[in-house]
Amino acid sequence: MWKASGGKFSVDLVWSAGAFALSALLGVLVNLIIIRWYDAAALGAFNLVYAAFILLSQLAVGGVHLAVQAFVPRELAAGRSADAQVSASMVLSTFSSLLVIGLSWLGRDLPGKWFDSDTVTAAFPLVIPGLLFFSWNKVLLSFHNGARRMRLFALFQLLRFVLLFLGVLVLALRGASPDRLPVVLFWAEAALAFVLIPISLRYWKPWPGTGLRLSLHENFRFGNRALAGNLLLDVNTRVDVFLLGIFLSDATVGLFSFAATVAEGVLQLPVLFRNNINPVLTAAWQRGGSLLLNKVVRRNRRAFFRILAPLVLVTIPLFPIAMWVLGMKEEPMTVWAVYAILCTGIALTAGYQPFLMLFSQLGRPGTQTLFIAGYFLSNVVLNLALIPLFGVHGAALATALSFGAMAALLRWLAARTFQLHP
Repeated sequence: MWKASGGKFSVDLVWSAGAFALSALLGVLVNLIIIRWYDAAALGAFNLVYAAFILLSQLAVGGVHLAVQAFVPRELAAGRSADAQVSASMVLSTFSSLLVIGLSWLGRDLPGKWFDSDTVTAAFPLVIPGLLFFSWNKVLLSFHNGARRMRLFALFQLLRFVLLFLGVLVLALRGASPDRLPVVLFWAEAALAFVLIPISLRYWKPWPGTGLRLSLHENFRFGNRALAGNLLLDVNTRVDVFLLGIFLSDATVGLFSFAATVAEGVLQLPVLFRNNINPVLTAAWQRGGSLLLNKVVRRNRRAFFRILAPLVLVTIPLFPIAMWVLGMKEEPMTVWAVYAILCTGIALTAGYQPFLMLFSQLGRPGTQTLFIAGYFLSNVVLNLALIPLFGVHGAALATALSFGAMAALLRWLAARTFQLHP
């Protein structure tokens, strides 16, 4: 790790790892509750609504949270206040959220029609108001991440999953119908905002005396250039689920999404490294240019691979044991095969996964969008090619192969843009 901040990096990583482990467990339990209390079709519909919510949430926030994540460490490294940057992004995200909420309400029947699911049709309108709270939460969490308040960041990330779990559990115990379950996405974001905003006000003055107009312009431009890439990045985590929903039944999507949810939890291992390394990358670039950045990226890429790859691979033989303990009995070999394929792809690219936001962190949102667009396109093309041939296994293989495409594209663009050779 980078020695200049190794002590804080390690402590922050421990906190992030603890929050990750609990969040991953809660994410699995949410899926398990739905599939055990209801059935695979209910789980499939829940994840289709979740996928639509993720897509719209990125449009709602408008990419300005990435501006906060890039500009806050820049301002703090220069000894300046970041209040104007955070305030500008909160204003911009509020307007973009209200616009997306209005359009989503007008088209509230469309997701159900696309996926040919009455459950999705009934459930989707319930989550639309949550887009406003999600946008505020995203900006404020990016603020704490950029300022390297990683303990606070980790606790709030965990709180989101705690709220989701409790919401699903309460609804299941009360015998709610499957089309009511996705409302927890709205509840969780609203409750998180209720806690996050007052605590954030301890570090952020919403009405800075100067710099707000300039920050509005700067964040708007950055957000617009980063929006497409950020949208595609989050949608990319649901491409397989979206396309399976078009080709196959809700029940099949449910089986796949159970394995994919656990694999996505494993993929949060690189994400917790990413959240900690992002502000370090910005600081290294500001202080030492490509020379220092090369040193930081190379050293950490090798370290990340040595740590992450074995951890990810060891979960593959343990997965059936976990399924047995959790009582998951629906087509266990199919679910295990999907999980094994996805995790193999994650392990092989583990050294590159934490650098997914490299270009955005270094002030190149246009290059970031180009990078993510290439990654996303590879995932879509591979899924369209392999799902008709191999069903759920084809979706898993396509997603795993797209990880390799991501690593290759990252290396090429990093060398071309910053003379980096990760």
